[in-house]
Amino acid sequence: MLARVTRAAWRLEQAERERAWALAAAKTEGASIREIATAAGLSSSRVHQVVTDADTDALDTALGALRSAGWPAPEDPGVDDGDLAGRADIAGRLDDEVEWIRQCADWLEHLDREPYPTVVNLRPESDWPRRFQVAADLSRVVAILRRIAYDIHELARSRRIEDLDQAAVAEDPRAERRRRAAEPALDFIAFCRRRKVPHQSTPQLERAYDAWNAERYERGETDRGSWEAYNPVREARNRSGNWTL
Repeated sequence: MLARVTRAAWRLEQAERERAWALAAAKTEGASIREIATAAGLSSSRVHQVVTDADTDALDTALGALRSAGWPAPEDPGVDDGDLAGRADIAGRLDDEVEWIRQCADWLEHLDREPYPTVVNLRPESDWPRRFQVAADLSRVVAILRRIAYDIHELARSRRIEDLDQAAVAEDPRAERRRRAAEPALDFIAFCRRRKVPHQSTPQLERAYDAWNAERYERGETDRGSWEAYNPVREARNRSGNWTL
């Protein structure tokens, strides 16, 4: 019972921190103290006090750590991503692909003007403040345009949205966002090659599994962080008591 009381007190503290961040963010976005007080069910003087005392940078950092630990974002992460709306029929899907072609054109213009590429966030807005940024370089623009070509070819042959196979919308908005940005699933072997992990080094291989799971969590490919994801090397070590697989 005492542990439950301690846990409830911690949750209340974090909820108050979340509320302080929300109040300060609303004020920064231009909402009036009276509007914020009405929405929060607080007095205007209390809202003014919280907003004045709030350190938004410190709150952002603290909430980022809480999000990593599984604390829910203010928005329901289960809601549809606004960027994926309006795609329930063939015409909506075609309009969506046209917007992606325009975006690719903007990226190509940027690459022509600047020596560095722009970045794309692979996580939906409901995951804020978590982000996973990737470079919209020439190879990615080419991959997206090819993906659009394949999808439009399928759309041209389909009469109903239910008939789509390759161009079908994934149920998970994170997976769908990665698909639309031509971001493949993170393969462990490719990850090891990128990090130059020696396969004959079992301790480094165990750490590589943790790093791989951590990046998959950042990308939104899994809901399990590296601290709880399955690591076969660690499991084998725990069973045998040594580093031998």
